[in-house]
Amino acid sequence: MELPIFSLELALVPGEPMPLHIFEQRYQDMVVWCEEHDEPFVIVYSDEDGMRDIGCTAEITQILEQFPDGRSNIITLGGIVVRIESIHDEHSYRSALVEPVTDAPADAPLDAQEAAIAIYSRLAGELDGTAPEAPEPGPGLSYALLARVDIGHDIKQSLLEDRDEVHRLEVVTGLLTEIHRGMVLTRETQERARRNGRVRTPEELARELGLDD
Repeated sequence: MELPIFSLELALVPGEPMPLHIFEQRYQDMVVWCEEHDEPFVIVYSDEDGMRDIGCTAEITQILEQFPDGRSNIITLGGIVVRIESIHDEHSYRSALVEPVTDAPADAPLDAQEAAIAIYSRLAGELDGTAPEAPEPGPGLSYALLARVDIGHDIKQSLLEDRDEVHRLEVVTGLLTEIHRGMVLTRETQERARRNGRVRTPEELARELGLDD
């Protein structure tokens, strides 16, 4: 299929909501085309090393604001992972022939999925109910978890390019564990400093709390 492409220094993963401010004329044209044809566009990570050949489709789910000069604020939702086969310049925006890519395997063992969901739930518990609910087990769980946390776009892009769901989920579980560990240590350090002024080193505190077990 041929779809418009939007190259940005950010990565989108399936199931992830992403707000965008559309201001360049070519991307205004792109949004109009997508709305008229009920089609997504493709967000592709691009930096000083160039544009990657793996991206994710972005469905426009809501137009929050439409300004008289054509600018708009929109909400998109990550769809499927695609590979860019060829780029075309027939419009004001670039488009590309893209091919959906598949995972092998499509899902991880159930125990690995349950462990990943458990650490996400513990992390969400540190955020006083402001985090999205944990996803259900199933194919592509790694992306469902990534869509719920703030991870660097370079890391997200590397996981977007990884076709092994078992390995992806292992990496995501490790990232969530480190984020949770950091949040717990920060909270405990602040609380203990308020109570008695004595602060242990992060290593001592982690051992006491069983965070490195």
